[in-house]
Amino acid sequence: MFENVIGHSNITGQMRKEIASSLFPSSVMISGPLYSGKQTIALEAARALTCGEKGEWNCRCTSCTMHRLLANPSTILMGWDFFMPEISSTGKMLQRKPEPVSCFLFIRAVRKLTNRFTPVLIEDNDTKYKKISARLASIEEMLADFDPTASTGNSDVDQKKTETIVQLCSEIIKDYSYNGISVDQVRKAGYWLRFSGYGKKKIVIIENSENMNESARNSLLKLLEEPPENSFFFLLTKRPGEIIPTVKSRLRKYELKERSHSENRQVIEKIFREDGGVFSDLKEYLNSSVPEVEIIKKGARQFLTALFDSSEKTICIPSDLRPLFRGTYSGFFTDFLSELLKLSGELLGSSSFIDKSPQNLALLKNLGKLVNDAYRGYETLNINQELLAESLFLELRRTYEKLH
Repeated sequence: MFENVIGHSNITGQMRKEIASSLFPSSVMISGPLYSGKQTIALEAARALTCGEKGEWNCRCTSCTMHRLLANPSTILMGWDFFMPEISSTGKMLQRKPEPVSCFLFIRAVRKLTNRFTPVLIEDNDTKYKKISARLASIEEMLADFDPTASTGNSDVDQKKTETIVQLCSEIIKDYSYNGISVDQVRKAGYWLRFSGYGKKKIVIIENSENMNESARNSLLKLLEEPPENSFFFLLTKRPGEIIPTVKSRLRKYELKERSHSENRQVIEKIFREDGGVFSDLKEYLNSSVPEVEIIKKGARQFLTALFDSSEKTICIPSDLRPLFRGTYSGFFTDFLSELLKLSGELLGSSSFIDKSPQNLALLKNLGKLVNDAYRGYETLNINQELLAESLFLELRRTYEKLH
């Protein structure tokens, strides 16, 4: 149990004891930084809780076999995540090493996305779902060819199908345009918990659980106050401070710390079979498989260059940066903001930059606050990212003009 989790041994050890003694709480919050293992821990806990035997890591019961492929109907995934780095990385791993473990990782990465569209949660009037449903069916049909439990070998993995699945996933993310957990989804989850498979344990895992409107939060709160029998809730979040107190008070809290450099290296080497010494952390490794990320980083640098250009009087974002907030790049806005913070940190550490113009110090400090506001507007309020980028540049440029 939890052998696939690298790091966080104190938390997984506690969970192991609670599951083994049937004392695991019905509602928990797992908080921690991006790529710290929140989802991995929640999925492994779900497997152990619904196991038909003793929850051992190598259990071959039907429930555990289905869980390893993320095909167990006892568990639903809600909310949204940044899927493409893991899908792209495992797709390349599968092409490089067409082995059973690569197949498992690729299938799991893809289903972390496609499972968001389970019929249990789909709303009757969801026109966006109708737009992507054919692609979801195609992905599931092709994934059957990668199932290592259904064939004797994987040496003949169809490389073209791998690329096609990755492309279809990217298109689904772009076309679905997710905009938060709705109250109808929470209600549908509650109905499923109460009336499907009576007597069986059922799990609800909610990614980025802070991203709910007030109606959805209130509906979830009612479920947490009177949880259906044999139901378990896992709320995952990078920002536990944005979970409302009434919800948080009903959750057992598990806080994950940032993985150490050594632990990140172990994840890259043991899970993804890559040289961990090449990358500074897991995020850098996963993003290395997504070409859009490098374009986003260059865009962030261009954004700052335009901001500090004293010869330029415009207060509008440069026109050639606008495509970075639309279409193919629309899922990378948080990476753009993160890169802005990283670059501003580098500038703060540059004595020559500050000495050249002491006013730049005040501007960079203001930039950090405004970037965090933009992040909150995107993640919590679902504000259009192009509008947020435009507003961010406008406010910073006005500050620049005042200071200079």
